[in-house]
Amino acid sequence: MSYENILVNDKGKVRIVTMNRKSPLNPLDMDTLREIKDAILNSGNRAILLHGANRAFSAGADINNFLKLTNDTAGVFAKEGHDIMNTIASYPRPVIAAIHGYCLGGGFELALACDIRIAHPETTFGLPEVNLGILPGFGGTQRLRHIVGETVAFGLISTGKRYKSDEAYRLGILNEVSENYLEAAEKLAEELSKKPKESIRLIKHLLRNPPDDMFEEEIDAFGEVFAYPDREEGVKAFLEKREAKFQD
Repeated sequence: MSYENILVNDKGKVRIVTMNRKSPLNPLDMDTLREIKDAILNSGNRAILLHGANRAFSAGADINNFLKLTNDTAGVFAKEGHDIMNTIASYPRPVIAAIHGYCLGGGFELALACDIRIAHPETTFGLPEVNLGILPGFGGTQRLRHIVGETVAFGLISTGKRYKSDEAYRLGILNEVSENYLEAAEKLAEELSKKPKESIRLIKHLLRNPPDDMFEEEIDAFGEVFAYPDREEGVKAFLEKREAKFQD
C-alpha cells in the first residue's frame, strides 16, 4: 500500500510512523487512520513509534466533515474509527506515541489507543467535542475513564477542557514529559524492541482488555447526537469562530 498521509521509516527493530498531512496540524481523516492501521499491521518490527510532523501530533478531525454526517452515517464513521483504534490497542507489539503541539479530539483518542505516551512540555491535550454539540467517538470516553477514573474523565470531557503536559502527566495520561520527547520515545521503543515478544504480547493482552468496556454504547451515542440540532450549531459556531448558542 502506498501512503499519502503518513511516512514510514524502519529503524532497526522499530517502525516509525509519522503523520504528515498537508495541513501543519495533521487533521485526522479516515484515509489517514486507514494508512496508520495498514502501516502497523504490515510491520514485522518489534515496536511502533507514532508521531506527527510539523506543528502537531494531531489537532483532531476535520470539523467540516461533521456537517455532512447524519445520525446514521456518524455511527458508521465512529464504528470504523473504533475498529482502527482497537486494532492499535490490541496490536501485540508496543505502540508508543511521541506527542507535541496539539493532541486534541480524534488525535487524543489516537494517542490514548497507544500503550505509552511521551510528550513535549508545551503540548495541549483535550477532548473538546462537547463544544461542537457532539462527543468523542473513537473510544475516548472509555480509554480516558480507564486511565483517570470516572469522576475526572467526566469533568474533562463534559467541559471540553484543554490542558498542558504537566497536568496530563499528573493525571497519569502521560508516561513522561520531555523537551527531547521524540528522542526519549525512540530510546524507549528501542529498549522495548529487545524484550521477549511473547511476554510483551501477553502483558499487553492482560492490561488492555478490561471487562467492563462500553465501546459499543459510545458508537451508538456518537451517532445519536448527530440527530440533534445542537450538533450543527456547535460545528458552525466553531467554523465561524463564534460562541455556540445551544438550545435550552
